Amino acid sequence: MSELQFNYYAQSCPKAEEIIKQQVVQLYYKHGNTAVSWVRNLFHDCAVKSCDASLLLETVTGVASEQASERSFGMRNFKYVSTIKAALEAECPLKVSCADIVALSAREGIVMLGGPRIPIKTGRRDSRVSYLAEVEKFIPNHNDSIATALSVFNSIGIDDEGVVALYGAHSVGRVHCANLVHRLYPTVDPTLNPVYAEYLKGRCPTPDPDPDAVVYARNDRETPMILDNNYYKNIINHKGLLIVDQQLASDPRTTPFVQKMAADNSYFHEQFSRAIALLSENNPLTGDQVLCANIEIKSCKTVQLIRNQKRRAKRGGQPPATLPKVKDIVPRTVVLSHLPYSYYRGVKLIWKDSFLGSDTSPLLPLPLPLSPPQIFDTPHTTN
Repeated sequence: MSELQFNYYAQSCPKAEEIIKQQVVQLYYKHGNTAVSWVRNLFHDCAVKSCDASLLLETVTGVASEQASERSFGMRNFKYVSTIKAALEAECPLKVSCADIVALSAREGIVMLGGPRIPIKTGRRDSRVSYLAEVEKFIPNHNDSIATALSVFNSIGIDDEGVVALYGAHSVGRVHCANLVHRLYPTVDPTLNPVYAEYLKGRCPTPDPDPDAVVYARNDRETPMILDNNYYKNIINHKGLLIVDQQLASDPRTTPFVQKMAADNSYFHEQFSRAIALLSENNPLTGDQVLCANIEIKSCKTVQLIRNQKRRAKRGGQPPATLPKVKDIVPRTVVLSHLPYSYYRGVKLIWKDSFLGSDTSPLLPLPLPLSPPQIFDTPHTTN
């Protein structure tokens, strides 16, 4: 399939979404902070280039992970993504992508935090490319202005109202002192509520906190683990932790939405649902796009052409026994250096299937262009 859709795994792994839900619930009752991590994972994965699980790629020789960015400071619980993945693999191996795990665990995490249950489409593929150099372009810094934040999110299709709703995620979780002491020292930011500033000084007593120490302030002191509209009430009262939070309440482009969400929790949840759905569908890798993202483009187009011919044959009702084998038409060569095993396995199956060209023209050889340096000529067994 080439597009995201609801219930993508209905046939290939019917219990997939229920398994993810069960795992998220279990992890929440063992480690409540995982729920916040799932939401942040979605934001950091989908805002940077694509919803493709590139965030989860770890650093290897010569290639740095997106997790190494300063914008990823404080992110944790990645190991529990593997816990969810293991449960899915036990049920249906090699079916559910990590990108969909990121999206669906965020949905379930939001529910555990008292937020709305959001309809999320699935069918994302996983990237093998890390976008560390792109992280700073798409993840606003805590010192960035609201103008910068609006520009970044607008560029991926989220309007100003949606941006205000997304920042409502700051209703839960916490901020490390390293990210807020600039508002306290050497002098207190005049936009901070004075009483609240004294509280923050108590939480962050020095201007140079150890980044490895657990020193932080809760985003919302009243309901720190509930996704509600207290965030907007707080920033209206000058109790926002970050500069961008406070500017959200004062910028004329966003103030009306802040006031409306502060007054109506249901409205906040409605807009938050809409914004999360939009974010989760930002430029995902789907269908054959993953091949185009990971191998030389001409090779990708060749594979797509083969698949299209096969589909035409099936629609035409051609008996399988009369169809030529792909292995007799396309050289049995696969560019393994640019494909993970799961994709290689999928491409390999092409040589086991049959396909037909046009109804009138003869089938012509379709050589697979081999421009990457590492090539494997692998014989395939044909049934």
